[in-house]
Amino acid sequence: MSKYEERAYQVGRSKPNIAGMKNQLERLKHDLEQFAARKPSGAVVITLRERIRELEATIAEAEANRKRESQAVRSAADDAAEGEPAVVPTGGSVRTGTYTTSSRFPPRGRPGR
Repeated sequence: MSKYEERAYQVGRSKPNIAGMKNQLERLKHDLEQFAARKPSGAVVITLRERIRELEATIAEAEANRKRESQAVRSAADDAAEGEPAVVPTGGSVRTGTYTTSSRFPPRGRPGR
C-alpha cells in the first residue's frame, strides 16, 4: 500500500473521528478534481467517486450518532436535576452570587510570619 493510500484510506479507530474524516473527504475531492482533469473516464475517477459517497454517508451517520448521544446525555442530566432541590453553598448568597473563600485559600502573606 502506498503512502497516499495509507493516508486517504485510514482504518482503525473505534469511535469515528469526524474532523479527520472531513479532512480526508476534502483530500479525496481535491484528488478527484485532479484525476478528472487529466482523464475523466478513468477507473481511478470512478473509484474515488464511490469512496467519496461512502465517506459522506459515514460522516452523516457519525454526526447523527453524536447528536443523539449528546441529546441523551442532556436529557439524562435534566431528569436527574429535576428531582433535586437547588443547592446553595454554605456562606453563599443566591441573590448576589458571592461566596466566601476563606476556607478554600490560605491567608495572604509569607508563610511563617
